[in-house]
Amino acid sequence: MSGLRDLAQPIEGIAMKMTKLLRWLVTSLVLLLGVARAQDAAAIVQQGEFFEVHCHDGDDGIAARALAAVDPVWSIVAKAAGKPDARPKQRLQVHLYRTIAGYLAAEQRLTKGKFARNLAMAYYGSDGSESAHVALQPPCSDETLRAIGLPGLTLEMLAWEATHLARRSLFGTHGTHPMWFIDGLASYVARSHARRLVGASDEQAHAVAWPTRDSDLVDVQQLAQNRKLPPASAILADRIDELDLNVRYAARAVFYEMLCGPRHDKVLAEVLAALRSFGGGKGYEERVLARARAAFGKGLDADFRTYVSSCRAQWSETLRSLMPYDGGFQQIAFPDTNAVAWHQQPVAGGALRIAGKLRILPGDGKQMNVLFGRTDASDFYSVAFVADHGFTVFAYRSKGSEWQSLGAGNAPSLRLGVTSEFTVTARGDALLVELDGLHWDFVLPAKLPDKVIWGLGAQAGPAGAQTGTAGLWIAVAATAPR
Repeated sequence: MSGLRDLAQPIEGIAMKMTKLLRWLVTSLVLLLGVARAQDAAAIVQQGEFFEVHCHDGDDGIAARALAAVDPVWSIVAKAAGKPDARPKQRLQVHLYRTIAGYLAAEQRLTKGKFARNLAMAYYGSDGSESAHVALQPPCSDETLRAIGLPGLTLEMLAWEATHLARRSLFGTHGTHPMWFIDGLASYVARSHARRLVGASDEQAHAVAWPTRDSDLVDVQQLAQNRKLPPASAILADRIDELDLNVRYAARAVFYEMLCGPRHDKVLAEVLAALRSFGGGKGYEERVLARARAAFGKGLDADFRTYVSSCRAQWSETLRSLMPYDGGFQQIAFPDTNAVAWHQQPVAGGALRIAGKLRILPGDGKQMNVLFGRTDASDFYSVAFVADHGFTVFAYRSKGSEWQSLGAGNAPSLRLGVTSEFTVTARGDALLVELDGLHWDFVLPAKLPDKVIWGLGAQAGPAGAQTGTAGLWIAVAATAPR
């Protein structure tokens, strides 16, 4: 079952993930000669009120969706800057690349590999030019894009990089902005705006589960549990370099989210006004820090600890990407890496029932996974649904990265692009899988733990694939069975 070979990857660690990703990026770079010029020639340009989108190797529909993702960002940042009526001197440029190869070619030309693995960047040229560059991610087939519009992760990254451009234009002194503001503003604007793009109202936006935000919160709460949570005063002073890069991003994102809440939002507005008015120059960073410390007061460290402990995450992404979509979730794997997300509220009682609908969209990968029973040793069970085939039940054992097949079911109704209804019910060592009116019984090699952790996955593509699995989870919920 080569299509299942990578599901163990999140268990084996981030180092393996990055090694595979970097190998893939290096391989892609070999194909890039001449791609940049071809992309430039083929770019579709659409202009909004504040931004213009250059869509490389895409179509008018992709360009229009990208413009809808970035153009409102200006007004959001302008309001934060205290300049709601401001306009840019000229439209800000955002480049969206239909392929990762196209992004890598542009990135290599501009920054020589510095932001290759990011797949998104804001570029500030020595000649004063500024532009944002984002790869459509995870890669999808044309059929999948017609079904979902743009991946939620792409929407977030477009808004994230557009925020960087708007911030520099509206606040000035852009070379010396503190990192808590740079990363915090980008994450907050991008995620709150992307929530609205998937259909949430302004009132609902912060209640919509957003897995990238939740994953940041899980990382920060883990720091707190390990007594390594940096104090808010250290984040303000940009003195958290001892943290890994991704965790630094997470700490700043959660910190800024707290500042935007009702307890601190008015003081934040005062600090941002000072940040904009100080005018840069020698000692700018020290003046901003002193103003922020005085404004927020000595209680900020305690407020941050309380905020971190009081927040509740719904999802933790081991590997991207799970995003909200039309009452459910879209889950899309990168071509050579599975997408895996674990729900953060286990089901108590040694049993669970996971029910909902799934729809596997066209792509090189065709497998969506219901995961459950994860233990402290990172063992778990998987029901692997494969379009135009059926499903297989696996037990994964982290020791030795061993997969054990527990049985399979042939399900003719599970077809590519067609919605199927499923139920996975496990109690003790008994497992019942129901799919479109059919059912199968299996015996698990070990009973479920008292608290049953469950998750969702989408499989990477086969070797050499251009896309992984893309699919929709509709109205999926886990409960204790009756």
